[in-house]
Amino acid sequence: MYQKVIRGRGSLGKLPQMSGKLGITHPLIIGSKHLIGNLLKKDPELLNAPVFSDYHPNPDLQDALPAAELYRARQCDGIISIGGGSAIDSAKAAKAILHTGSLEDTAAGKLPERMNTPHIAIPGTAGTGSEATQTAVVYLENKKMSLNHPDLQPDGVILDAELLDTLPLYHKKSAALDALSQGIESYWCAGATDDSRVHAYLAVLGVLDNLKTYLAGDIHAAEEMLDASFQSGKAIQITRTTAAHAMSYQITKTMGYAHGHACMLTLPVLWEMAEKEESMQEILQDLSAKMRLGDPQMVPRLLRGILYDLEMEIPGMPAEETLNALAASVNLERLGNHPVKMTAEDVKEAYRRAFTPLCAAEQKACQDIWKYYSE
Repeated sequence: MYQKVIRGRGSLGKLPQMSGKLGITHPLIIGSKHLIGNLLKKDPELLNAPVFSDYHPNPDLQDALPAAELYRARQCDGIISIGGGSAIDSAKAAKAILHTGSLEDTAAGKLPERMNTPHIAIPGTAGTGSEATQTAVVYLENKKMSLNHPDLQPDGVILDAELLDTLPLYHKKSAALDALSQGIESYWCAGATDDSRVHAYLAVLGVLDNLKTYLAGDIHAAEEMLDASFQSGKAIQITRTTAAHAMSYQITKTMGYAHGHACMLTLPVLWEMAEKEESMQEILQDLSAKMRLGDPQMVPRLLRGILYDLEMEIPGMPAEETLNALAASVNLERLGNHPVKMTAEDVKEAYRRAFTPLCAAEQKACQDIWKYYSE
């Protein structure tokens, strides 16, 4: 599907233009209250539009049911979502319910051939790339599920880096790590293509080259980070993600770490495990070279260096019962896109190693690599 995309600081002001092209005159707005406030200041004509913000950070499919009911009750003709991945995925889920007619059919994946409700996505974070994908990650009865349909890809996207200016620092960091993880995972995954690797490369380098200045408040770097996030979304739209993402969701739900933070806890370990496979040597060498690191062994050290430099907490070792529960939460059948086969024991070992902090000397060595790299 072709997406209409508007870029640049202040581009939120062009929302009426995009809405007109998509035939949206009476939208339902789904998003965080703070960002909806910014939206209404830019477009006062939306002041009478119905607003829905009652979704969870990791959205439950049931969250989308009242949104769909509000859409019908107010006779809306399109959706505008503004916020992070939770807002955009909630909007996708509401759209799916509108077209199936019930939560049960949506949960069963009984999506119709066409879903024509127009949707404009306005990301308020630089990380998830959800604005570029046809997938919504939601939960039902505490179980993760994905809604997947070409018509769930938003019809329009507005990339306005001004929306990142007031984002809390921790969420800026975590979202950036999400985009970086998505880029790496898309590049090395079993389903990678030449096109997906172009988007993945742009995502990875976009994050690495702009992360420090973005966090320091540079407005140009913020635009580059927002584009890197969009590129990561375009990459996973083609390929989907791998084990780091699959293993992150329960870390977020049980330990409270934001999604990108959770992904980056396991990604260095998964890279090291992949290095032991002969079949992975060529792709890891290729990717490390594109990251301007000649030795693939430097990549996990760089990633850990970023975590430590950003003061992103490494959890202490959880109880064996918790490790077992984390490992059991990962559906091995859904790891088919991971570049190497993983058993349940492999998954548990990856969690164990991810929660093992480095000694002080190792931490400093990793931080020095990132410091040298980012100067």
